[in-house]
Amino acid sequence: MTTVSGVQAVREALRASPDRVRKIVLSEGRLDVRAKEILALAQARGVPVYREKPRVLERLASGAHHQGGVAEVTALRWWDLDELLARTPKPALLVALDRIEDPRNLGAVARAADGAGASGILVPRRGNAPPSPAAISASAGALLHARLARVTNLVAALERIKKNGIWVVGLAAGAPMPWYQFDYTLPVVLVLGSEGKGLRPLVSRTCDVLVSLPQLGRVGSLNLSVAAGVVLYEALRQRALSGGPGVGTSP
Repeated sequence: MTTVSGVQAVREALRASPDRVRKIVLSEGRLDVRAKEILALAQARGVPVYREKPRVLERLASGAHHQGGVAEVTALRWWDLDELLARTPKPALLVALDRIEDPRNLGAVARAADGAGASGILVPRRGNAPPSPAAISASAGALLHARLARVTNLVAALERIKKNGIWVVGLAAGAPMPWYQFDYTLPVVLVLGSEGKGLRPLVSRTCDVLVSLPQLGRVGSLNLSVAAGVVLYEALRQRALSGGPGVGTSP
């Protein structure tokens, strides 16, 4: 079981997979507009709702910011990579993670990917933050909608993706190509490296092309999810301007 904390994440759990929501706990007292919406959704889907004191929600949320709402859901579904590729709208827009260690960054990247219409996220089995309650909360529930493919070897997965005609584009500080010069109307998987070290050398060499974002200020790097959002929305912009079908839809 996984605990989902925060009214936005709880609402998305009910919208994405109501059959996986075992129960919802709301704070006692007067319900605000968002809590009333959760209550109505739960009642419509036959999900039991309990009212408890705030301290009970704090215990259930294990320190996460619950905003008066917590849901208990079954574990997230993991997709097989081949199944994900078969179900991905064309031209593909995917995200691959290389050693993302902070669950909040995982959640924030998932939220950006969802907003830009990416159809799936590749998550290495080892060395990467899992889609924990903290990650789900940081994603505002986007992880509950996402198609997550767990891969044992990221390099091997990227090579398989290449064989499906998808370009592997890595985001790397100092890469000579600015992010906007690549043609994102092509099928693409965007590869994001760890918060501190970036892409591992072998992963970097596996990429077809590396792109970078300029750093004109005094801080050395952008937040990972911000950088991901810039590139993903450039893909969305190019595809919208091309008039093709690639504006994308989230699953």
